[in-house]
Amino acid sequence: MKSILIPTDFSDYAKAAINTGITLAKKTGAELLLLHVFSAPSDWNRISVAEQQEHPENEARMVEAEIKMDKLLKNNIFKGVKASGIVRPGNVQEEVLAITKLYKCDLIIMGAHGIGESQRYFIGSHAQKILRTSPCPVLSVKKDFKPALMKKIVFAADFEENLKQPFNKIVSFLKATGSSLTLLYINTPANFKDTPTVDRAMSKLVATYPDVKMKCVVYNALDIEKGLLAFAEQNKVQVLAKVTHNRARRAGYDFGITETLLYKSKVPVLSVMVS
Repeated sequence: MKSILIPTDFSDYAKAAINTGITLAKKTGAELLLLHVFSAPSDWNRISVAEQQEHPENEARMVEAEIKMDKLLKNNIFKGVKASGIVRPGNVQEEVLAITKLYKCDLIIMGAHGIGESQRYFIGSHAQKILRTSPCPVLSVKKDFKPALMKKIVFAADFEENLKQPFNKIVSFLKATGSSLTLLYINTPANFKDTPTVDRAMSKLVATYPDVKMKCVVYNALDIEKGLLAFAEQNKVQVLAKVTHNRARRAGYDFGITETLLYKSKVPVLSVMVS
């Protein structure tokens, strides 16, 4: 893990993401990239100063963001961590993905909610869009998350599809945090499998990673989301990891399992996308 991107709107949710990033950076030596995207045309930095002055509201947003970013990076919390800030105009999702690609980021850490978004009803529109399209893992954290609590990770899946590519990234996160790992299959009435069948599927994944200690669990529940949340609470899980599929064309209100977890879970959700 060499580069961690943290989009920030300077809210309390973003502070939780930054604190989590600092904790990981101290363990791994990764560089932190803090990104703030302000509302303005994407070509704002390429137009002349005279043209910019015709839109003082955009210029004011840029100046305010640069001042906040500079103040943030001078905070003592970054002592011993390599961190830099980027302030860019445009669309949040597009800029996050562009920076992720440009700097070859290994992880994105985001707050689950942002300024002006209701904690009760939304997981955060920017977080949702990035979660659905990011090529690298996305760790979404809630406002009150304590980053030192990342010792028990659960990876939930159906273990039928080829999980090697996304699981490699989860293993990287696992090693970076020094966490234990539980492979979890939620057995539901609608998609019931007997324990030997699930054990065989899990064993294939375990055998591929002999250097990683994993515990395998089958948990019975009426539906997947409720089962995951119940298991997490009963076992004091500190991070829920889930493979998600590209949902870029789905409506925002059409939640997938990973998004539902992020909405309802009290613990961070690590999402790894497969196409």
